[in-house]
Amino acid sequence: MGDRAKLLKSGDSQTVQLPRKYHFGEEQEEVAIHREGHRVILEPVKRTWSKRFLDVLGSAPDFPYPDEPPPVEPGPDFD
Repeated sequence: MGDRAKLLKSGDSQTVQLPRKYHFGEEQEEVAIHREGHRVILEPVKRTWSKRFLDVLGSAPDFPYPDEPPPVEPGPDFD
C-alpha cells in the first residue's frame, strides 16, 4: 500500500491534505478531478491562452507571443 492523505471537512466540501512529495507546483492554482472506478484522480490543469486573447494579440503583429507554460511532470503511478 502507498502513502496516505488526511481527509478534512470544509463546509459541505471535503479537502485532502497531500503529503509533501505529492504537492503540486506553487504556480498550480487548480486541478482537474475525475473518477476511474473507485479511484479519484487529481491532475494539474494546463493553462492555455484564450482564443479571444490570441485574436487580440494577432491584431498587433509586432507584439511577441508569450511562451506556453512548461509541461507539468506526471505524478506518481498508483497501479
